[in-house]
Amino acid sequence: MLAVKAYENTVKNIQDLIKRKVSRARSADIKELDEKTIGRVFLEAAKGEIKNLEDTDIREITMKNKILYIKTAHPVVSSELFLLREKILEKTNEIAGPGAVEKIMIN
Repeated sequence: MLAVKAYENTVKNIQDLIKRKVSRARSADIKELDEKTIGRVFLEAAKGEIKNLEDTDIREITMKNKILYIKTAHPVVSSELFLLREKILEKTNEIAGPGAVEKIMIN
């Protein structure tokens, strides 16, 4: 129960950051979040689905043409992410905004 509460607080903090970033972006006519922000949102969404996932388990997150490319440190993490990629994609888009990420590729 404590882990769920901590996760909810983290997601709320990220949502607050995104709202601030988007509101600033609207005033500057920039509509998309940067790669680093979306990568962080993905990581938090993945941590919500995979309980023992740590930041160090993900080596690299890059984004090109609304596709997230994930490189992991361990094959087991790759397998878990692959199996749960649709749920993680939904949560990422729920937090970052609809259509922020269209596909997740795991290497």
